[in-house]
Amino acid sequence: MNEIEIKEGMMRLWKETFHDSEEYVSLVFDAFFNIEMVEYEERDGHIVAALLAVPYYFGNSRHQLKGLYLCGLSTEPAYRKQGIMGALIERLASRMKNSGHSFMFLIPADEGLQRYYRDRRFVNAFYRSVERFTSSHDFALDNQHALNEEDSRIKNIKQRYCERLICRRISAGEELPVSEARMLTDYIRNRENSGSDSCRHLGIQHTACELMAAIKECFVSGGRIYYCINSDEKVSGVGFVYAGNDEVTVYCLHVSDRCSYYRLLGGIKNDFPDLGLKLYSYPVRNIGGISDYDNYSPARNYEVYGMARILNLYEILKFQTEERHDLKYSILVKNEENNGLTRFVAENGFVSSSQLKPDTLSPNQLLEAMDEREVASILFRRPDSDHIVEEVLEIPPLGGCINLMLD
Repeated sequence: MNEIEIKEGMMRLWKETFHDSEEYVSLVFDAFFNIEMVEYEERDGHIVAALLAVPYYFGNSRHQLKGLYLCGLSTEPAYRKQGIMGALIERLASRMKNSGHSFMFLIPADEGLQRYYRDRRFVNAFYRSVERFTSSHDFALDNQHALNEEDSRIKNIKQRYCERLICRRISAGEELPVSEARMLTDYIRNRENSGSDSCRHLGIQHTACELMAAIKECFVSGGRIYYCINSDEKVSGVGFVYAGNDEVTVYCLHVSDRCSYYRLLGGIKNDFPDLGLKLYSYPVRNIGGISDYDNYSPARNYEVYGMARILNLYEILKFQTEERHDLKYSILVKNEENNGLTRFVAENGFVSSSQLKPDTLSPNQLLEAMDEREVASILFRRPDSDHIVEEVLEIPPLGGCINLMLD
């Protein structure tokens, strides 16, 4: 099959499996299809199973990792439960292991798929919380309560700032001027690429093209984009919003300050006064400038949003160590390819690796050795998980965050 036939066959399979519109599927494939980043199974000139991989950068302005997002994993009903999809995932992992990509990740649709991917060496890696507000909730009142807690001078300054904020929206069918689209993409990229010393998470970094695809997808799916403009004519917040019959969902919210947070949610609520509001939050430190909303909390009801599988453990440990010069540990990891062992040592902002043979180690050392899936579970664990792991191994969680804005 040639490249065009492969693309058309995968698009057909995607539509038949997920029942997405022609416009949506065309948008995804026009933006992300790359023949080098697909795996498929062909039977009698017909694609019966396929997956599409999309590369994304993670990190910050100092250090980055490349992750590979797997999407559109689908198999025709007659060919399911034959191990085809598992074989496609393994083929892709084998090809991409030395390609510069450090991990693969995906977003399972339900718990059944989470179990399926867990059996294929993926671990829970990315989380999001769900907050719900009733139809009678008053965000302006929330803002006023927050202001009342400030010193009088600071309160007056913030009050004037809040009063000058303008909330705008763009809906499906409306034209988004190029200048405004550039303002929105520049703002989101600036928030994601924050280079502050406390921004040490494994957060996604969208390119301008990826963000434009997300904006188009929002409109294709019948959504709206809300954004705040401050008195300097600068964007101070952006939200991707979809309204259903019973509630309006905010899938993505980037804000620079608390006033913009309440102003945006208030503007959304004013357009849908009879609906409750559901807000997804992606817990990342120092993104959005609002520490109150960045911290993990058991009360926030975090759910598994994405799973990951390691492709290059050294690069992941290197990223983490470069961000945390205080890390000091030594771990032993099994090498599944040659039945050997690799010792990773982190110290003074650097990580080194050395190959070892099992017969050179004591029985106790061998018992301490972990496979890559076990290491992945440690690295990608929830940041609010039990502190004992960090006390014993001295390895902090990566604090991963994904929000593709393609929901």
